[in-house]
Amino acid sequence: MTAAKDFHNYPTPCRGPDTPYYNPDKSNPIVRGWPLLIVASAAASLNVVSSYLWSNAGFDSLRKIKELEQYEPRYDPTVIPIADPSVPPRDSHTYRPSSREPPHNGSRGYHSAADYHALYRSGRLTPTDSAEALLPLIRRDTSPPGAHSIAFLSTEVDLVLKAAEASTLRYKQGKPLGVLDGVPVAVKDEVDLDGYKKSLGTVKDYTREEGGTSWCVKQWEEAGAIILGKLNMHELGMGNE
Repeated sequence: MTAAKDFHNYPTPCRGPDTPYYNPDKSNPIVRGWPLLIVASAAASLNVVSSYLWSNAGFDSLRKIKELEQYEPRYDPTVIPIADPSVPPRDSHTYRPSSREPPHNGSRGYHSAADYHALYRSGRLTPTDSAEALLPLIRRDTSPPGAHSIAFLSTEVDLVLKAAEASTLRYKQGKPLGVLDGVPVAVKDEVDLDGYKKSLGTVKDYTREEGGTSWCVKQWEEAGAIILGKLNMHELGMGNE
């Protein structure tokens, strides 16, 4: 059995609530043909119908278990093995410096987070420089649209520049938050992001009424990364991959 001491960030096991299992029998009608089409259309267009079907299927049953509120949620399942000094290190398949041409002297390579970080610390480039160089390429609201704007659903210029300027100031003061500070990134339209709508690649608005930013994106923001905007995607993620 794996021991917690062998991993960093290994969760501490805890006993679950003593909640009795309850699964009542439900009699749901068989629907096919035109009635099925009508019900499906109603569920897609009327929130009251979709909410009823969601609840009737029991998808919200976990929220009714009040005992779960005393448990701290864990969103990041990542655990890191702690190296055993008695075991010789294996060749890394995740990073080899020779596998990527450094993006300097006019090469067509790609900048890594480490490249941006080094440039920012040296003063040869600032996060604001990066943002101002990328925005004309990704904006849809310009005429003509940016060369790569088809990949982006929306970009809030004010939010991008505000984050870039804050990062630039941190580097100027010699206090960057880490290697991701000032690194430009973007998120798919399936996550929540304050200041942006969420449409899941459709014409509908799925933005949560209470607003907020998804946990995974917050980790980027707290590390100082510059969120350039929402990336386009297949409708509801149902592509032909």
